[in-house]
Order: sequence, then structure tokens, then C-alpha cells
Amino acid sequence: MKRSSMFQVPRFKLPIVLCAAFAVAVSSWAGELTVTSPNKIVTETLAHNYPLKVSAQNVDVYAARHRQAKAQAYPTLDVKAQAARYQGLEDATLGPQTTIEAVEDRYSASIGITQPLYTGGRISNQKRGAFSRKSAAEQSLGATKADTVLAALTTYWNWSKAHYLVQSLEAAVERTEAHAVDMRNQHEAGMVTDNDLLATEVQLDQTRLLLEDARNRVALSRSKIEFLTGNPLSESAVPEEAVVPADMATPGTNSEVHRPEMIAGALDVEATEAQQQSTKSDFYPQLSLSARYEQANPNVMDFPLADEWKYDAFAGVTLSWNLLDWGLTRAKAAEAAAQTEQARLRLKQLEEQITLEIREARINLQDASSRVTVTERACKSAERNLQAATDLWESGLARHSDVLDAMAQLTDAQYQLIAAQADVLLARAALDHATGEISRQYAETP
Repeated sequence: MKRSSMFQVPRFKLPIVLCAAFAVAVSSWAGELTVTSPNKIVTETLAHNYPLKVSAQNVDVYAARHRQAKAQAYPTLDVKAQAARYQGLEDATLGPQTTIEAVEDRYSASIGITQPLYTGGRISNQKRGAFSRKSAAEQSLGATKADTVLAALTTYWNWSKAHYLVQSLEAAVERTEAHAVDMRNQHEAGMVTDNDLLATEVQLDQTRLLLEDARNRVALSRSKIEFLTGNPLSESAVPEEAVVPADMATPGTNSEVHRPEMIAGALDVEATEAQQQSTKSDFYPQLSLSARYEQANPNVMDFPLADEWKYDAFAGVTLSWNLLDWGLTRAKAAEAAAQTEQARLRLKQLEEQITLEIREARINLQDASSRVTVTERACKSAERNLQAATDLWESGLARHSDVLDAMAQLTDAQYQLIAAQADVLLARAALDHATGEISRQYAETP
């Protein structure tokens, strides 16, 4: 039997395209606010990020070490000066008529030059290793930058997801509150049972809890963005709505990988190999050329000593060869060889890890893309289901619980659609990071 029109529940005038209409309403409402783009958050994060600044300083450290290594190949020039007064010296007698007077005040000044001629490959390998370390530090800086960009994009799209979920749940709360008011009116008129009213109020409370949880997520996301950027986020700032580009394609399985970490790992192997060769140079003789000019008073190179300024000069070749060090050099070479093997193993592990990251990111992207299509259909289906359940309940052909279930399904479908759209962009950012594409996209960003 149909209920009296006096107490009939008003029909839910839900448009068939409720989700699309909701998006339009959001756009109109957001016109009064400031839409913050993901690129703005990325730029501010890169400017503030401390690990990125530390990584940049690390490049300067290895650049300085490279200059140190190169300097060893060039001649060194040194200047020495000395002034001293001696006490307790006595004149020396060489015969009855020859006496050498003691010189108590002594002065000397000299300039010398030394040029390595042969080091067994020590200097050349140190230069090669230092250059590899510097290049690896530059690639590590790129890797840190890519990680920073991914963190900023992840936080941004999670903020977008939570922000638009809040708006969806606010609409759901408003829809449920309107229904609860109608149920209270009918309960007072004796048209519905206590259980129906209680079920409506419970669902309203549950929807409000979901809304409060979503608002907490928004607050948490905003706090994290402020932490990443180092700047306060305006109260009027809102994120862009996650929109999946129609032409977005998933990179193929044979796509090239350009991860800075892999390049840095390969350079680290080169550096340890150069260090290993440099250590072995201690097995070979060291040859250097040296020359010096000196003015001294007295000049100890002359005999007998005389209290007057005299000069001396020399040029020569120095050969040194450590013939016995009780296995010290051999142990150093063994240590360097082990470090080289460690670097190779780290590179191999990194390659396998990146392969896994790419597979996971590609699967996550495909899954999220599939969910967008499904959730769009589910959202439309939930709208129609709520309309049908409401019509049947008004005609006395359905239970009130069916209406509440339909309302809950619509709320969940709207959430799933918002989440799926954001998850696509999150997954795409993760895939771009895994393949190294994100490094190319933001290569010019300071």
C-alpha cells in the first residue's frame, strides 16, 4: 500500500551524471580559492630539501678531491728560510797556525722544485678514481633530486585525493542529513519504526566519521607539504583535481632505463678499480726529479765554515723502492680488491632492485587505470541504484535498509572514483621515477 502523500518521503532528485555534476560544482566553488599546481610544490620542495643540499655539497667535496689528485702530477715549488743562534760552540784548531772560528749566528734561504717522473701508476689512477667519484657524486645528486620530486608529487596527489574526498563526503553527509530529517518527521507521524530511524542516524554518524577522517588526512597532507617546501600553505590553497590524461600511455617493457643511481653505481666500480691499481703502485719504484738553490751564512756545504753568505745549487734524480714491508702493500691491495668486488655486487643488487621497482610500478599503474574505468561505471550504477531503491521504498516495495545501503554504495563509489583517479597519477609518478624519466622531466628545475 502506498504511503499518504502528506508524509511521503521526497524523491531524491539525483542527476544521472551526479559524479560529473559534483566535479563541476567543485570547480565553481574552487574559483574563489587558489589552485596550487604540482609543479609549484615540486619547485619549492627542491629549493628547500636538505638532503638535496647535502648531496650538492658532496659534489663539491669530490670535485676538490679530484683537483687534489691532479695537483700531484705537477711540480711542487717550496721556499725555506731559517735564522738560528747557537751557544756553546768553540773554535776548532786544525794545527798550530790554523784556527776555525765558531759561527754562532747562522742564516739560510733556499728554493726547490720537485717533479714526479714515475710513480708506478699511482698518480694517474688516483686522478682516474677521483674523477669517477666526482661523476658518481653528480649522478647521486640527480638521484636525490628524483627522490625529492617523487616525494613532493606523492604528497601532492595524496593531498588532492583527501581534499576532493572531503567534498564528496560533505555531499554525502548533506544527503544523509536530509534523509534523516525526513525520517524523524515520519517517525513522529508513526510512519516508520524506531529501528528505521536508528539505522538512519547510525549511518549519518558513520558518514560524519568518514568525513572527519578525510579532513584529518587533508590536514596531515598540508602539514607534510609545508614540511617539504619549508613554506606555510595558504588556507585558500587547494590542489588540482586528479584528471587522467586520455592519451597517457604506459611505457613498454623494453623501454630504456635512465636511473642516475645505476650510473653512479657503475662509476663507483670504476673508482674502486682505480683505487685498487693505485694501491698496487707501491710494488714499483718511485722516481722523481728535484733541484734546489740555497744561500746560507755560513754555508755548511763549504768547509771550513766561514761567517759569510755563499750559495750552492744542485739537481738530481731520486729513486725509492720499498723492498720489504712485511706484507703491508699486499694486504692493502687485497683490501682494495675486496672493495672493488663489493662495489660490483652493490651495482648488481641495484639493477635487480630497479627492475623490481619498474615491474611493481607498471602493475600498479595498470591496476589503477583499470579501476578508473570500473569505478566510473560503478558510480553511475550507484546513482541509479539509489534512485531505484528510493522509488521502490516510496511505493512500499522495498525496505528502508535498501535505501540506506544504496546511499552507502554511492558514497563508497564516489570515494573509489576519486581515489582511483589520484592513484593513476601516483602510480605514473612512481613509474617515471623507476625508469628515470622523472629525472629528465625535472632536469632543468633548479
